[in-house]
Amino acid sequence: VELRYEDAIHICLTILKELRCVFPRGGAMGLMKAVVSVRRTVKMVKQTPTEVLDSLPVVTDPSKLAIMSFLTRLVDLTFLGGEKFLYLLLLTTTKVVHMTLLHGLFEMSATSLTDLGSVSLFVMGNIDTAQYIEERALLMQERLKSEAGKAKTLLILHTFVFRHVKPLQSFSKPLLEGYQSGMRTGDKFFATACLTSIVGVIHMTGKHLKGIEEHCQASITQVVELKEEECASGLRMYWQLYLNLMGSSNNTVELSGKAMDEKELVFTPFLHAYFIGVKTIASSLFGRYEL
Repeated sequence: VELRYEDAIHICLTILKELRCVFPRGGAMGLMKAVVSVRRTVKMVKQTPTEVLDSLPVVTDPSKLAIMSFLTRLVDLTFLGGEKFLYLLLLTTTKVVHMTLLHGLFEMSATSLTDLGSVSLFVMGNIDTAQYIEERALLMQERLKSEAGKAKTLLILHTFVFRHVKPLQSFSKPLLEGYQSGMRTGDKFFATACLTSIVGVIHMTGKHLKGIEEHCQASITQVVELKEEECASGLRMYWQLYLNLMGSSNNTVELSGKAMDEKELVFTPFLHAYFIGVKTIASSLFGRYEL
């Protein structure tokens, strides 16, 4: 799977180079340039007057639309491709925001601004700045007539930034809206990711474990029908966690039982991140602090 991501990333970079959109190589220098780019782009967004952001024209130039199309694909591929592509994730995210500020609105402009808000929190650690960017992204999404990217926008800003500043009880409705939007537009990956996040929200807001376990089962059925196996595997991890917590499994921190067997997992970067997250929750709840 990693090889497929790497091949797809290489194809995108090759096409973008032909369109005169070139990125530096990786390594320490590439990462340094990426971090500087994030800081500069955040500064650009903050210095752009609100009335300018709210009145950006819609881009119609075919060459710019083509570049943006490949850039937004590259953002998702580098995210799924894992840590080795982190520098490229940061660079492509900032490039998309630059194009929006310089040329106007694209279908995925709000989504790219959402990505910038989340990466700015990791790079700069300023929640107020991240929240400001995400609020602007949400308003931009509302302005766009197209629903393309809406599922990702709602997922990212709630998962990475709003969870620090807004009550979790308010998350289920927008995440459900993200799921529905993703289904309407064929964005099954982020639609099902919204569905998975809803399960996490109802757990963190104190719902009864039996109800959460039943919700997991129903959600997995939906995701399997959509043939999104990665998201289904992620949901099974949560399902097994709740079974462990309910005493329906002989295991505690090991995710093996009715829902899944961790020894049979085939890891992708996406599933590995899920696995570590769920195992960390289990270890904390059961008082086992060594994974």
